[in-house]
Amino acid sequence: MRLRTLGYAAAAGIATFLVVFAAVSELLLPYIEFSVLVGLPAGIAAGVLIAAVVLVQVGRDGDPTRRWLARGLGAFGVTFLAVFVVVGFGAGVTIAIAAGTLLGILTGIVVGVRSRRGRESLSAG
Repeated sequence: MRLRTLGYAAAAGIATFLVVFAAVSELLLPYIEFSVLVGLPAGIAAGVLIAAVVLVQVGRDGDPTRRWLARGLGAFGVTFLAVFVVVGFGAGVTIAIAAGTLLGILTGIVVGVRSRRGRESLSAG
């Protein structure tokens, strides 16, 4: 297993944790006083699940037909964390999460589609 694969898995897991934690906590805030206590385990579970998917699918034993999804998730994680760190210092956490999520999703889609098309062209030829 290469260091890049571990980096993609860690970035995707941390980014997913942050997004799910913030979303669940904010959505449950009007109903539950300590919504953070629900958002934290939900974020951890989602982050671990996504990190495991990326680690297994990008690693050596991963199914080549599903590797495009894992690469897209890894690209989302890296982009989200980069935007979150850069924007977070100047604009605040809420804008950083929104901008990171939007740019991360766009980057993940582009990387996933390009990876899938590359795989399809290799199998056709």
